Amino acid sequence: MAPAGCHSLGVVALRPYMGWNTYYGLGGVFNERTIMSVAHALCDRGLAYAGYRTVWLDYGWASGARDAQGELVIDDRQWPQGLAWLNDQLHAMDLLAGIYTDAGPSGCEGQGVGSLGHYQQDADRFAAWGFDAVKIDFCGGGQQRLDPRPAYRDFIHAVRNNASRRRMLVNVCNFWRPGQLGDDYPPVERSAYATHEWASPIADSWRTDTDVGFVRDVVFENVLRNLDTNACHPESAGPGHWSDPDYLAPELGMSHSEAQAQLTMWAIAAAPLVIGSDVRALSPQTVAMLSNPEVIAVDQDPLGVQGTCVRRDADGEAWVKPLVGGGSAVALLNRGSCRQRVGVTASEIGLASAGALTVRDLWTSRTTTETDALSAEVPAHSATLFCITAAARPGYGGR
Repeated sequence: MAPAGCHSLGVVALRPYMGWNTYYGLGGVFNERTIMSVAHALCDRGLAYAGYRTVWLDYGWASGARDAQGELVIDDRQWPQGLAWLNDQLHAMDLLAGIYTDAGPSGCEGQGVGSLGHYQQDADRFAAWGFDAVKIDFCGGGQQRLDPRPAYRDFIHAVRNNASRRRMLVNVCNFWRPGQLGDDYPPVERSAYATHEWASPIADSWRTDTDVGFVRDVVFENVLRNLDTNACHPESAGPGHWSDPDYLAPELGMSHSEAQAQLTMWAIAAAPLVIGSDVRALSPQTVAMLSNPEVIAVDQDPLGVQGTCVRRDADGEAWVKPLVGGGSAVALLNRGSCRQRVGVTASEIGLASAGALTVRDLWTSRTTTETDALSAEVPAHSATLFCITAAARPGYGGR
């Protein structure tokens, strides 16, 4: 049985979804044996139990070729037993299955799978194969200068109304920054910066910035960039629709503390938690970090509030995410290259004149009591994460 915090994609994504994606760790080179190997690693290493249940095939699962009926051609050397068989195997392991396509005629530079002109056909096929989630990219769509709004509206309508009536999660991946394609294209209204305006009512998640890195090459500077852009419209996110700053990327170029900081800030942001690394190769230390149940619980909190930055001092920042039951999660982030003391007051947290605060450090598993404020020495390129509640007072129900 999956732990609390996991959810079935058969119903609306009331909490940020979790899983693994092929792209950053494997690039476009994988097959049936690779995916089954990763699926077993997710289970054997405890990551599936921690919540990372969706196994997502990204770019490289097919060439984009079609047969005379317009159906996508599947290479039986890559998938000798077929994608329906693969998904049956994943489901039998209590995992979920995700797939990738582009809203344009192809993927980037005319390569890979694109669904333009085949939205309903591909949605029906994905559902018939048993997929639980669809990532709809816009690399080819952007390069063709399509308007993402009608393209995604039509494609998502096809997914929601597939012939199998299968509920599939939809991730909108229009990752283009304003002007990224040259000649001031796309304009802001067609870029990732505006996706929240129209995707929130129709999609389960939407990308808020460009890719956090490249295949096997993710740096902390880009993580901070995506964090900042993702923070621009927290009001758009909530249960059933989530801002997506891109994938987690431990051991793909960042130090352990930087990767832990990314997970910390993604949890505060109520972001989907999708591992981009090859989980088979991750160190036990990284697996333990990714599996921290108290950190995951912050991300999966049923209140579904996207946390915000409430204080900045030089390179230090305090971010707060209200939690169900009246407490708050607080992340203290140090963006700089030197250790720094970072702090926040009870009023900034949202606890008016609390007096005493019960402080749970979710990375060290230590609980302390503070008075009216919280501060910590945060190493360079690191973040701490706390759960804060007002301590009970004698005479007011305390003991």
